[in-house]
Amino acid sequence: MITMKKQNTHHVNLSVSLPQDLRDAARQAAFDDNRSVSSLIATVLKNHLSNEGYLEPVAARPRA
Repeated sequence: MITMKKQNTHHVNLSVSLPQDLRDAARQAAFDDNRSVSSLIATVLKNHLSNEGYLEPVAARPRA
């Protein structure tokens, strides 16, 4: 039997205004990582909040 880790699917929408160059760079970075801009921003924010002590430390995952 295969069991999968249950993911938290409770998400909220957040509208953010960004300078054009920052948005473009985020789009390119997300594309290069084969992910959505939303996923990229969530990961970057999660890492920052973890590093600053607002969230539990994020375990490092090896990159493929």
